[in-house]
Amino acid sequence: MPRPHSHSKPAEERFRMISEAAYFRAERRGFDGNHAIEDWIEAEEEIDRALLEPRRMKEKEAFRKRIEKQLDEWDERLDELRQKAWEAGIEIRADFDAQIEALAEKRAALQSRLHELLAHTESTWKDLRGGIEKSWDEMRKALDHIASRFK
Repeated sequence: MPRPHSHSKPAEERFRMISEAAYFRAERRGFDGNHAIEDWIEAEEEIDRALLEPRRMKEKEAFRKRIEKQLDEWDERLDELRQKAWEAGIEIRADFDAQIEALAEKRAALQSRLHELLAHTESTWKDLRGGIEKSWDEMRKALDHIASRFK
């Protein structure tokens, strides 16, 4: 007798869940047979969202942790750059101070965008994620540029 594939169990479970959800939808309609396909499609969408949500939440949480870790590292680098700017001669200190403050503003904006991202639904957070990653890259480049001037 052939062994069932390991992926058949999740497929069977998904099918069972959709069947139950479609049944309850039909029950609410008084078992009006004119909506069987609509009930099935809606149940399928509902179950697929429920099954995907935990994975998406893990992905979103991992992204949040990665950004926050990077922000903490940038805070340390900004503090180091502020110290170096303070130790630099007065004629270049103002220039560095202005650049460092601009970086601090970008960092604050990035933090704000991260909080905004976490408040959005799954359907929009990936679009916002792209914008955050772009801001992240711009800030990294600016920070590296300023740091290279102190070497």
